[in-house]
Amino acid sequence: MRRHLTYANLVSSAALLLALSTGGAYAASQLAPKSVGERQLRPGAVTASKIRKNAVTAAKLASGAVTVGKLGEGAVISTKLAAGAVGPFQLQNGSVIAEKIAEGAVTGEKANESTFSQVPSAQKAETAAFAETAQPAAFAKVAKEGSIEGSASRGIEAVKETEAGVYCVTVSAFTPRGAMLTPQYNGIGSTDAFVRIGGASSCPSPQIEVQTWNGGSKVEAPFFILAYR
Repeated sequence: MRRHLTYANLVSSAALLLALSTGGAYAASQLAPKSVGERQLRPGAVTASKIRKNAVTAAKLASGAVTVGKLGEGAVISTKLAAGAVGPFQLQNGSVIAEKIAEGAVTGEKANESTFSQVPSAQKAETAAFAETAQPAAFAKVAKEGSIEGSASRGIEAVKETEAGVYCVTVSAFTPRGAMLTPQYNGIGSTDAFVRIGGASSCPSPQIEVQTWNGGSKVEAPFFILAYR
């Protein structure tokens, strides 16, 4: 054996021993770029602790990869939602209940009035309107010369006859928006009448102009007038 033990044998044996003892570490630190792919990774080799912070970005996530079951409790908060991200089509039926609506969030523009029932105050307002019709605020029984019968009148300040059959009525209770008129028969033929707000120049608005006619001509005639708001 001593005959075959030469310098060359010693050097080659030392080189082989060095390669066997350090070759694995050397190979691992000298991997070629992109030489380790999905096929080279063992199942479960990449764990959460092996992933660098912020290494997984939105662009790295496959479509549909993040499902409801993958979200932690309270992970999606309002500051994480993009403007307009949640619309009507993203809301489940019944997901928005009364407790979820902020104070003052639902205004008149957002409300469908046809879905509301009548509120008690509105019913009272209707009752008040009926009561006003039964007991109007402005009415008068007027003689043919324009005098007002006080016991049968209220809210009418004055009636002025500007010419035969033309009367200007002033309402003191409110500014009238219209009026109803009933002429009284004066004993000659048939009596007609009409009424309007601010008709002739002698009765500027908001006065009420009354005209009474008989046989095609204006004549003096008594009448009953009712003004309304």
